[in-house]
Amino acid sequence: MNLPTFQQLLRHKLLPHKIDPMLQQPLVKILLQITLIGVVWGSADILKKLFNLPMSSGIVGLFLMLGLLLTGVIKPNWVNIGAKFILGELVLLFIPLMMSITQYQQLFFAKGWQLMITIVVSTALVMLSSAITFMLGNRVKRALYRRTHHAHH
Repeated sequence: MNLPTFQQLLRHKLLPHKIDPMLQQPLVKILLQITLIGVVWGSADILKKLFNLPMSSGIVGLFLMLGLLLTGVIKPNWVNIGAKFILGELVLLFIPLMMSITQYQQLFFAKGWQLMITIVVSTALVMLSSAITFMLGNRVKRALYRRTHHAHH
């Protein structure tokens, strides 16, 4: 059975001829990978509540996913396309934030400078930690590749 790809589903005159290779993946594969990421996130939420952990379930989920990836319980190719898709649509996740700001304008005007400092600092920290994680992940990936590549020769 030939599964439809995003490219086939989104074919339209306005779309460019070159489509991101990630969008050429079968829709079912992307949905399954997003579901697996969601299961890990849901499990992290359960663990947070079960053990009354003093951190958000997102942080617990990050460590849980990292542990599952490092131990080989989850293979990177089981989640890489779904994760790229989610990251590509990250802007959509900020729409509720903007709606909250418009809904609570009085709070924003009263404590806006504190909120802006918090937003700027937290955004910078997220960007910095993401860059460091990406760089370290690439180093580990290259080291593992070299180790397996040189072991076979």
